[in-house]
Amino acid sequence: MSERIRLHIFLLLIMIFPIVDIFNGVFISYGSNIPLGTAYRIFFIAYILYGVLAKGMKQTDDYVLLLITLFSLTIICIFQAFFFATGFNLLVEEMSYVIRFSLCLLIPFFAKQFGAALSVKRLSKLTIVLDVFLIGGLIVPYVLGLGNNTYDDAAGFKGFYFATNDIAYAFLIMLFFVGWFLIQQHKPIVPASLLLILYFLNMYCLLILGTKSGLLTGVLYSFYLIGYFLFRYRSDSLHEQFFVFEFLLGLLLFLLMKGKEFLLTSLSSVIARFTYFRTLYQDDWPRLLLSSRNVYLRDAAANFSQAPKNQLIFWFGSGFENRWNWYGRKGGLIEMDFFDMFFSYGIIGTIILVAVVVHFLRVAVYQGSNKFCVFLLIFTVIYSFLVGHVFFSALSATVFGFMCMFIQVIKEEQI
Repeated sequence: MSERIRLHIFLLLIMIFPIVDIFNGVFISYGSNIPLGTAYRIFFIAYILYGVLAKGMKQTDDYVLLLITLFSLTIICIFQAFFFATGFNLLVEEMSYVIRFSLCLLIPFFAKQFGAALSVKRLSKLTIVLDVFLIGGLIVPYVLGLGNNTYDDAAGFKGFYFATNDIAYAFLIMLFFVGWFLIQQHKPIVPASLLLILYFLNMYCLLILGTKSGLLTGVLYSFYLIGYFLFRYRSDSLHEQFFVFEFLLGLLLFLLMKGKEFLLTSLSSVIARFTYFRTLYQDDWPRLLLSSRNVYLRDAAANFSQAPKNQLIFWFGSGFENRWNWYGRKGGLIEMDFFDMFFSYGIIGTIILVAVVVHFLRVAVYQGSNKFCVFLLIFTVIYSFLVGHVFFSALSATVFGFMCMFIQVIKEEQI
């Protein structure tokens, strides 16, 4: 198999992951125990390893980081299995978190091995296809009245995706890329009309998902784009000038003609849910804004302080599965990735997570900082810290790995 074919298969496997996750959600929703998502990612990781070994591995800095990460987290999981006497089945379940996390490194690692054949233009087209699949996977079930809701029959529609916050992260990253493509219209990669349609559809998906973080971020980013085109965008041709006019006029007409009715209808369930929890939490704003994550964090800290031999747990953690089995919702899962990493894999795991983030930040600022790349990474850190479901969710870890691959290619072309 030639290198070109291996790369095409790799990009194809990335492109189809939303479809795989949708069908995986369909099987789960209708009570079928077909582990389609797990099988796909095991095959994907196996293919990455095969592709790299067949080409001849370059021992770069990310190669060393990948080896340290996989070795350390695997040893921690084995140590936990013996220390807590949890058995082989629980060890396999715990290793699934390591597999998901490894996608953050494996995808950009493969891309770096084949870096000469990748380009911003090529990955931009792949991003558009990914976005179309992600949007279709939410909007089509919504229109057909199928799928699941996060809270009840009226709030937080997530279709056949597994969790709300990880798919919200995916839509936000796609929204940022579409906005960046719009800004790059002086050297157009994708037609502006298609980008505008995708931008509005991404915002619509964030609206029906109904997450506070997703809606707030989407609105703030939209205001940034409007401000950018009004005050900072400078075009060299009448065509580009007309594009700016179209963008702003289209947005204004949408808000005037459909905005009020559309927003009130779509936001009614979100507002009702916000009002319900505000009453339930008795105006406890930190708990309301963090969706009780501050409470789960307090419970997790209490669990840790009461655990026997917590000096060892400080270094190696207790494991995701163990924590959930022991404590459930009272600190068994905080949904804040950095804290979940610490309580699950100890200070060693936390250092690994920080090292991964720092590695890609270093890539983004190497030989001249790229503001868009730095923004993507800083947003991811903030989102994972406050909202979670980035590094240990299969879907969002795949999106993060794809994003880091794109950052690498942007920087290589910039340099």
